[in-house]
Amino acid sequence: MEITASVIVRSYNRLPALLELIDALRVQNYRNFEIIIVEQSTDYNDEDWNKLEAVTATDQRIKLLKYKPLGGPKARNEGVKNASGEILIFIDDDDLPASDEWIKGHIEAYQDPKLVGFTGRHIFEGNDGYPYLKWMTPIIRNTCMSYSFFKFPYTFAQFNEDVENVEWLHGTNSSIRKEWALKAGLWDVNVTNQDEHSFAFKLNKILTEDLRLDFRSKPELIRRMDIEGGMGKRSFSMKREWKNQYNYCTKIIYRYYPAYKFFFPVHLLLILMKVVKNKLANL
Repeated sequence: MEITASVIVRSYNRLPALLELIDALRVQNYRNFEIIIVEQSTDYNDEDWNKLEAVTATDQRIKLLKYKPLGGPKARNEGVKNASGEILIFIDDDDLPASDEWIKGHIEAYQDPKLVGFTGRHIFEGNDGYPYLKWMTPIIRNTCMSYSFFKFPYTFAQFNEDVENVEWLHGTNSSIRKEWALKAGLWDVNVTNQDEHSFAFKLNKILTEDLRLDFRSKPELIRRMDIEGGMGKRSFSMKREWKNQYNYCTKIIYRYYPAYKFFFPVHLLLILMKVVKNKLANL
């Protein structure tokens, strides 16, 4: 019997992109799945909304849930609470599966009983180049989707190799067994950004040594960085970046690792370095 899957999409003011994503999901080469749409838009035109309602009415696999804006973590939790699948698969409303084998790729990974969840590789639209230099490969193998000593995350989501025993799951192109999402207590609604890390800190504390999270080079997802709408997380602002990183330290790291308050001066320096680095990258 096929494993059941729930694809969870949080959407906010991106109905045209959401409709493209739904079209891509409906033709996936896997049968036993549902699409949970947590729709929170406040700015849209009637034509797009009518299209969304029409496609929902004609495809029983789609559950359209309409809410006032909930924020990222709460919207994700609502999706989970309304999901019936054994495996939860997350994708942002402005991203697209790289192939019609995307859902199948997520599900087949769970033939490994020790796998609790994993993140799939990201490909950025319009940028086909591989971003990492060859000499970085051994470093990435050891740090992909992990945390530094000071609990700042490494990502490397465009890496083209599989990595076992990572420490966190990305917010998009990731999946997890539903039972473990529930055991971890879902996502922390008291934070508005970087909620995947508060979830990871909770999850890692209950995982036994024989279970693991992975990063996998397949299935791939196409990230589209220039889609209007959403919560503005993909457009850069030094003030917002500083606030996000500061809140990450004070509301997430120090909550789950109180002893790390000792490193507050170091964290401030690291935050400054990260903000400046991101500013230079966005010039």
